Amino acid sequence: MPHLLHVWPAVSRRIREAFRTLLAFDFDGTLAPIVDLPDHALLAPEVRATLDSLSKQGRYVTGIISGRSLADIRARVDVPGLFYAGNHGLEMTGPGLDFVHPGAEKLRDTQTELYHQLRSNLVDLPGVLVENKGLTLSVHYRMAPERAAEVEARFNRTVSPFARLGGVRTTKGKMVLEARPDLSWGKGEAIARLWEIYPDISLTICFGDDVTDEDGFAVVQAAGGIAVFVGEGRAPTQALHRLESPGEVAEALRLLVSN
Repeated sequence: MPHLLHVWPAVSRRIREAFRTLLAFDFDGTLAPIVDLPDHALLAPEVRATLDSLSKQGRYVTGIISGRSLADIRARVDVPGLFYAGNHGLEMTGPGLDFVHPGAEKLRDTQTELYHQLRSNLVDLPGVLVENKGLTLSVHYRMAPERAAEVEARFNRTVSPFARLGGVRTTKGKMVLEARPDLSWGKGEAIARLWEIYPDISLTICFGDDVTDEDGFAVVQAAGGIAVFVGEGRAPTQALHRLESPGEVAEALRLLVSN
């Protein structure tokens, strides 16, 4: 898996040859380091400034596709002119873009009921956080890694009745468990929707660090784009390029601005 910065001349040439390039970034672990509490994640001022510069260049369509809620990721990045996709693309906004998946909207009350049950069933476990993101919910246990097996067991017991009735499915990421609408929708479908909104895109570059980014990687590479996994080179991924850390993502951002 080639390091993106080591093959930058070839990538730079592809960007210069493209009519317009879509740049899609995950947030946690990609643009910003992962932290114990989701509310403590911060975007470095220099990264925000670089994203702002990219947003003003007409040859790029730039934005964020995150598992966070749309309101959260917009407030946390706070750069005008970007597109923002929250809850893995179930809700999106940006220039010419205003979308909420109707199937997810129908299940909002179900997610709320599940959230209250999970809080009740996990409240006695210190360091475990249940986060209601409106269309999805997450259980974070980064501050209680020794309780991972117990958290997962309780999570599965609570979610199973909802899954059996239909409408809810689960996913697992880095020290986080998620309950999401049981829809054929993820970051890959979100990127495909962006291609419909911005039909002049001829190249897509997607950056991410977790399991939930993999379907985006697959869709982008199948269309001839570039998928970049952020993390250790030995980690399993479909992406064909890599960067080691959010610090290297920041370096790639600077190169994109000056390309």
